[in-house]
Amino acid sequence: MYRAARTGVGTACVLLALWTVGPAAAAESATYAFVDVNVISMDTPDAAPHRTVLVEGDRIAAVGPADAVTVPAGATVVDGRGKFVLPGLADMHAHIGADYRPGQTAQRADLLLYLATGVTTIRNAAGSEDLLRLAAAIDDGTLLGPRMEIASPLLEGANAVWDFSVRVLSAGAARAAVRRFAAQGFESIKIYHTLSREAYEAIADEARKLGIPFFGHVPFDVGIEEVLADGQASIEHFRGYDIDGLPREALVKDGGRSPERFASWLNMSDARMDELVRATVEAGAWNCPTFVVNSMLIHAGRLEEFADHPMAEYMPADLLRAYRNSGLEALFSMESREMLGLARPRMLTFLARLHAAGAPLMTGTDTFPSLVPGFTLIDEVATFVEAGLSPYEALQAATTAPALFLGDEDRRGRILPGMHADLVLLGANPLEDVGHLWRLDGVMADGRWLTHDTLLSMLRELAVASDE
Repeated sequence: MYRAARTGVGTACVLLALWTVGPAAAAESATYAFVDVNVISMDTPDAAPHRTVLVEGDRIAAVGPADAVTVPAGATVVDGRGKFVLPGLADMHAHIGADYRPGQTAQRADLLLYLATGVTTIRNAAGSEDLLRLAAAIDDGTLLGPRMEIASPLLEGANAVWDFSVRVLSAGAARAAVRRFAAQGFESIKIYHTLSREAYEAIADEARKLGIPFFGHVPFDVGIEEVLADGQASIEHFRGYDIDGLPREALVKDGGRSPERFASWLNMSDARMDELVRATVEAGAWNCPTFVVNSMLIHAGRLEEFADHPMAEYMPADLLRAYRNSGLEALFSMESREMLGLARPRMLTFLARLHAAGAPLMTGTDTFPSLVPGFTLIDEVATFVEAGLSPYEALQAATTAPALFLGDEDRRGRILPGMHADLVLLGANPLEDVGHLWRLDGVMADGRWLTHDTLLSMLRELAVASDE
């Protein structure tokens, strides 16, 4: 997959003393040794016991038996006895607030919340120039956070759903937008279901010429099978399979969120589902189903209960207010949310069939104001297991699969010498129960080691500061 250069930003690598982990140069000289740990390399479906993982700078230098790997003098030793280390997790459909400005060094709770549950890579599914600068600040060590892939601003048609989207109403405007976003350094093109056929086909053609992937929803005027044939890199939320065979009036109703649309899952025959699975496999298209956002929609009446999650105490007041007052219920009618609930088992069946047929899958959350950043990716992994995948297979969708999608399979997603040091240390084996992902002891993001207690302390400081 295409990976563009970040836009340059002249920010100073200065952090508050309490939170200093050093700029990139400091990370390059640090050495860590995770000693006598169980290694889940994601190269095999088993944990290798009594290993030492040696990290030098931002790379894994060695992985081997604890009695065979020499720990250099001066290395920081992390006791791994009885613990498990696996690659950092990836949220491949996230939405991070775009309020970053050059020179900003204050840490951000939304980014720390991701790290605090082992998420070291995110794909921001609707970008901005601010977000390009934010990603660069993380890359150079100015800010702490997961590595970020930034998609373009959202491309929509005449009947746009979102005020912040870019409307392209002709083939010429669509081509110009793709060229502009590629030149600005966005790493993919995000599309939405309101695009006309003319605009969509122009986006697909221009993106192919430039070698930049395009992904998103399936435009109502195009349909799932044509989108697959056009080479769309990934389909989000299964949106597109659920418009198959529906009349246009049912699709555009309620901004594309009608009960009739979601009822299509109940009306889809097994034979038609198998056809769609085969077409997806043949096209090589990825799916990022984001079941957790559907769960939040289905249970929107429990929003206050979700907001009272134990981790909410570590959220700054402004972030918590946005969470509680997201207006989620207004986006989807009661009838639509009820239909989503009825359709959920059928969607899980579709996920299982895609997996069984070899279609590529990856985890994402659609994190937005009504989803706590980072604290839903674990639930998404658990949903993959609920659909019938083994814990190892579900973890692949959160580690090796995203790395492959992003073209980083030789650099990330596994614990092997030479790989980037994105690691999660757990107190129990997630291959036995993915719920053990909550047993986080610490996370390493590009060679920067942070214990779970340190991350929570940082979040607590931010929460207190926001109340003052």
